Amino acid sequence: MKHAYLIIAHNQQSVLDTLLDLLDDARNDIFLHVDARSETLYAHAMERQMKRAGYHVLTERVAVCWGDVSQVETELRLFEKAHAAGPYAYYHLLSGVDLPIKTQDEIHRFFDDNAGREFVSFWEDEGHRRDLKRKVTRYYLFTRHLKDKGTLVHTLTAPVRNLALLLQKLTGFRRRSATAFRKGSNWVSITHDFCTVLLAHRDDLLKQMRHTLAPDEIFLQSLLAATPYMADVYRPAPGTDASMRRIDWKRGAPYVWQETDYDELIQAPELFARKFSDATPRLLERLRSRLLPA
Repeated sequence: MKHAYLIIAHNQQSVLDTLLDLLDDARNDIFLHVDARSETLYAHAMERQMKRAGYHVLTERVAVCWGDVSQVETELRLFEKAHAAGPYAYYHLLSGVDLPIKTQDEIHRFFDDNAGREFVSFWEDEGHRRDLKRKVTRYYLFTRHLKDKGTLVHTLTAPVRNLALLLQKLTGFRRRSATAFRKGSNWVSITHDFCTVLLAHRDDLLKQMRHTLAPDEIFLQSLLAATPYMADVYRPAPGTDASMRRIDWKRGAPYVWQETDYDELIQAPELFARKFSDATPRLLERLRSRLLPA
């Protein structure tokens, strides 16, 4: 069975082009969502052609806003689009600034060897548990405008959001839910069977995650933990992320890989990494030269 790559992109055209080139394999189909505000990148994506992989650019686009349910909506649209074209052995969710750091032969061999596993990370330290509780037990208003600083809409909505949060804190108000919420990275690789379960809960998830802060880190993990598929979550060696993505949160939020990190990336046990930048063309070219077939 082929693999489906689901990509959410909004900038960094050179990185996106590198990602598409590295995924251009007959064993892959690519489903790309370009942010509704990124017209130049969307036009470029529509003109692109792949030599071997199937290639589908979503024409119904969302303005994806950090911390907002629009992230969940976009991810579910991609899962839905790919699932309808499937079945696929795996559905890999990537950002447009992610890249594979292994060859396609290595990636497919790994997933063949670990068939049936769910590659989903869970963040369970005390700090993340406190953060999760804060995000799911209060109502967050106007989350679409959290990053619109300096605009009139942010000036008008930020005080309302902050006042609502303050009142909830002072009165001890808590949102109630029977769900045992969990949290982790939204970048995942899941099986067709779990993708089917995820989409069966689509409407309920969108309703539940509305007015939640950063719900893209919560909705999938919370559902997975409540299903028998939780027993199939991949358990990597210590120091390796269960999603098989190499993401450095110590040097950045996350750190942007530099050319000096090339050896670290190539030698890493993970299959993918984020994030990359158009400002490091030499690194992109070195990865392309190493990972593309001769």
